Amino acid sequence: MFKGYFGNEEATKAVLSTEGILYTGDLGYMDEKGLHLSGRRKFIIKPKGFQVFPPEVEDFIAEMPEVEFVGVIGAEHKIFTNGIVAYIKVHEGMTLMEEKVLEHCKGMAAYKRPSLVVDKDIEEARAKGGWDT
Repeated sequence: MFKGYFGNEEATKAVLSTEGILYTGDLGYMDEKGLHLSGRRKFIIKPKGFQVFPPEVEDFIAEMPEVEFVGVIGAEHKIFTNGIVAYIKVHEGMTLMEEKVLEHCKGMAAYKRPSLVVDKDIEEARAKGGWDT
């Protein structure tokens, strides 16, 4: 039973209806196999008013053999409201140019494509200093 956020009446009003329904922000769907959770509303990126789910973009980019790990976030953008930024960790010994990622992303809807690809390795950032020192 959820009664509210301690000491935060405004946050409680935002998630709890007058009928006592708790809006968790979880996204999902029901089918013959049951309930499937697919994400969280607050993690949606909204470029140009569209709704983009980061895991969908991440899965698409992760299809590339050079990609070890990818994380997608939204960042404030002067034209698009939210820009899509893909952080990519390339497999050791491999290289991947931003242009190749952007070309690969032409296989998905234009509004889902990253406007920025970051592929700097943590070790490279650490070697430059200031990241975790």
